[in-house]
Amino acid sequence: MIKGNYRYNLLDLFTYKTYLWFYKNIIFDFKVCTMIQIYKGENMIIAVEGMDGCGKSTIAKAIAKKFGYDYRAFPNKLFFDMDDSQYKKLCNRVYDLEDAYAKAWFFGFGNIIATKNIGDGVVIDRHFLSNYFWNGTNESEPLYKTLLQLVGKPDLTIVLYAGKSERMRRIAKRDPNDYDLKDPEKMVLGYDKMIDFAKKYRLPSIVINTEKFDLDKTTKICESLVSKVQYLDRDETIQFCNIVNSRLKQSNKEPYSKYL
Repeated sequence: MIKGNYRYNLLDLFTYKTYLWFYKNIIFDFKVCTMIQIYKGENMIIAVEGMDGCGKSTIAKAIAKKFGYDYRAFPNKLFFDMDDSQYKKLCNRVYDLEDAYAKAWFFGFGNIIATKNIGDGVVIDRHFLSNYFWNGTNESEPLYKTLLQLVGKPDLTIVLYAGKSERMRRIAKRDPNDYDLKDPEKMVLGYDKMIDFAKKYRLPSIVINTEKFDLDKTTKICESLVSKVQYLDRDETIQFCNIVNSRLKQSNKEPYSKYL
């Protein structure tokens, strides 16, 4: 399926007042924008990553709805047909093993299940980067390399950033009694570890600072990125991600990791 000049398709996703700056400063002069491109939007795997309270689920669901993809979260829970309480008990049993390999394989099984029978495409709410952040160690890292070889890399990983205080505010707004507000482990900043992993294994990934945009703007930006990647092969996607991350770094006054 051949599409025309993608630059004009992309503009349809934005209103001039709100998003023109993003288009002009981030995407406009990417070389592939000037080409006639082949649509590759089928069988897409999009991963949405980030710490609790950054907006992963809301934005992942919006992307899935926009493109008609399946939204997938907690694949192990769905596979074993468990309710929240049962799944939490199972996860606690895995953590109680205190075995890096067991944790990596258990949640790695979920990474495998999430990418099966994807149809037109899937949007995965927490995937490899989240698994590696919570469970990855030097000891278990070879297993993650094997998982990537078995499952394949997502076509695009979107990492949503928000700082600790902002995430706590959002979680409290969502549910003042949320247990995560009392769990210090949930409030740590894991972005550097996630991005290190993505860079090391060349996962096409883009980091969006959700504190810089409201939810609607963040969602529109993420949707535009997915639309763009539908027209790119793997090498072009990595090049595109590098350009976007560089531009976003320049537009952020306060760096929030060693990369951005």
